[in-house]
Amino acid sequence: MRRAALLLLLLPAVSGCFWRDHAPTQRGTLYSPNGEPLSGGRLGHPSCADALGRWFDRVDANHDGAIDRNEFLADAARQFALMDLDKDGVLTPAELAQYRAPYAEAPQVEEAPAQDDERRRELRPTRAGPERPDPVMLADTGLHNRVTREEFLAFASRTFAGLDADHDGRVTRAELTALCRT
Repeated sequence: MRRAALLLLLLPAVSGCFWRDHAPTQRGTLYSPNGEPLSGGRLGHPSCADALGRWFDRVDANHDGAIDRNEFLADAARQFALMDLDKDGVLTPAELAQYRAPYAEAPQVEEAPAQDDERRRELRPTRAGPERPDPVMLADTGLHNRVTREEFLAFASRTFAGLDADHDGRVTRAELTALCRT
């Protein structure tokens, strides 16, 4: 029961293929559990399993087939440094938007049906789905619309615990890619 509650809490944060920033009508960006864009822009649109698999291979520094807590936290620290564009030790929504801009998809536009009495066509943006919490800003435990390095690493530690399904201190590729089917 406790594990199920933790996973429900972490589900939006553990951001693999089930974490997309757009509605199903648009291709959304896939994020790693540490908030790294895994698709979009020059990364293309790999499947969830392929995107997480590439991330897994890079984070598994000793190539033993599992990511341990130290490897996971090292990746979180690396990712925080990349996202912290102004190097002040704090991430803000504006900073994240700037960092993610190369991976964002252009908004899709669909033609609205022309009405009989109108001769012009109107364009309207595709409807976006329900708002979802940002996978990085979820670490903002102080609710001050910014994430410090300490908050981010503490959140990464909790995320790792949620990913470690069998509680052996390691996250295997199977544990990670199983999330793609949820």
